[in-house]
Amino acid sequence: MRALIDPLWALILAIAFTALATTNSVQISKLLKRFCISSLIVLTFLSTGFATSIFDALLNTEQQTKSDWSPKYIFVLGGGFEVGATPPEDFLGTESTRRINAASVLWRKYPSAKVVFSGQEPGTQDDRPPTRHGELATEHAISLGLTQSRIIIESISSNTREHPVQAKALPGITSDTPIAIVTSNFHLRRALREFHRYFSNVYSFGTEENSFGISLFSFVPFTSSLDDNTYRIKEFVGIISYQLTS
Repeated sequence: MRALIDPLWALILAIAFTALATTNSVQISKLLKRFCISSLIVLTFLSTGFATSIFDALLNTEQQTKSDWSPKYIFVLGGGFEVGATPPEDFLGTESTRRINAASVLWRKYPSAKVVFSGQEPGTQDDRPPTRHGELATEHAISLGLTQSRIIIESISSNTREHPVQAKALPGITSDTPIAIVTSNFHLRRALREFHRYFSNVYSFGTEENSFGISLFSFVPFTSSLDDNTYRIKEFVGIISYQLTS
């Protein structure tokens, strides 16, 4: 279902409809032409880094911590992995790798904290155990210097709503336990909102600096920007969905 929440589908269908539709009405022809041009403008906008910067400014909720604050747990939210032909060929997705990299930097600042790799990868249950994402994350984290004894794998949750539920179920964690959550910048707002439903002492950390930089290339369409913005549009849909169902 997530794959269907993609702006490209809607815009291509809109452009195809206006290109193939026939009518004898001059007024309707003008409306179809305007609809087609509008769809092209939206598609072009969504293919620019300028749109990405706007979306990131709306979605990023990374916070400055208090000087005396220190987390007992650092929760790294799962960003997915790819199933290979054999288990040794499995590999982490880009967002997972970025989140683990950011968590390793945060852990060096707070080395007494335990690092929790949270979540399983939906859709891989027939091929891999639910702990597989955590195992891959652990391997990468150790290569970055994390101590294995400080790592916990939480492999029950499968989405953002379930992460804090399973976090609360871990031994030694209460509603006022100091917690850090690490996830992609565009995912921070929804993740922080869900964790705040169960925890009162939570700070969020993104995977990259949130800078609103504008250059000439910010307005040039790229397929990479369209891919980035698709993630962000899905995030807006997720936020609205959670608001309506909570």
